[in-house]
Amino acid sequence: MRRFAKLQSWSKSLFLALSVVTVSGTAGAQALEPESSSASGPWCEPGGSLFAPGEISLEDRSEYRLVFDPDGRTAYYHVESDQPPYQAIYVTRLHNGHYGPGEVVSFSGTYRDSDPFVSPDGQSLFFSSTRPVNGGPEREDTDLWVVHRVRGGGWGEPEHLGARVNTPKQELYVSVTRDGTLYFASGTFETDFELYRARRQGRSYAAPENLGPALNSPDTWEYNPWVSPDGRVLVFASLNRPGGYGLGDLYVSFNVAGTWTQALNLGPAVNTVKDEFHPTLSNDLRHLYFVRQTWDPFTPSDFYHLDTLCLWR
Repeated sequence: MRRFAKLQSWSKSLFLALSVVTVSGTAGAQALEPESSSASGPWCEPGGSLFAPGEISLEDRSEYRLVFDPDGRTAYYHVESDQPPYQAIYVTRLHNGHYGPGEVVSFSGTYRDSDPFVSPDGQSLFFSSTRPVNGGPEREDTDLWVVHRVRGGGWGEPEHLGARVNTPKQELYVSVTRDGTLYFASGTFETDFELYRARRQGRSYAAPENLGPALNSPDTWEYNPWVSPDGRVLVFASLNRPGGYGLGDLYVSFNVAGTWTQALNLGPAVNTVKDEFHPTLSNDLRHLYFVRQTWDPFTPSDFYHLDTLCLWR
């Protein structure tokens, strides 16, 4: 117990230190919502609070993976519905403190697209999709794709990330560092998922590397990795991990001198007996966004958020 307490205290200090370093290298980041902290610190509701209710988080539908442009005012997420488009990526913008109605992005709406992620420079958007590769049929598994900014500010045509990254398994929930390194989950729904990294190599990618036993376990799912732009903070979801609070919990690991530290549960400030997954941190690392779902009885998922200082109280 004493050893765990020391590790937890050390990890808190490291998290805050790395946050400062990461934020100092993020140009142009703006607050994503009105100021919620006071001189005594942020107001912390256990489990966080519903994000943008009636604007992004809507009743009677499921929203997944929320990310933002570098300016913090444009949000992307994907929606699952019983009617077409069944699984598509949406975009909405913040104006006068509120988000407008989301609309399907230009490249989505035909195939099952999910898990958007905007690169740190805002010039690329990565996502998962079952869309055909090279004119073939729609895929049964999910692969990783990217679109790039074009003149006028729109998005170009989707580009497949290639056979070295994509396999016959499911590749999901990609995140990208400033140097172009991909972090993602790969596996099958019948077995499990683990976390991988693929470094940029010219115009392509090197073979993916498993992130190792500090993060991955053969007995649980590890998926939904969010990585900081400098590649030093990794937040991810895990299912049924020993010592957790519910079905799915959020965990954090730190890259120290090239080695990932043993993953730590983010605790009851965010994790509950329900299913928490799909983490994203704001560009200034001040806010954590995530999805919460109830499966029995089933209720559609919504986005929640909290001040990251609440994680260490």
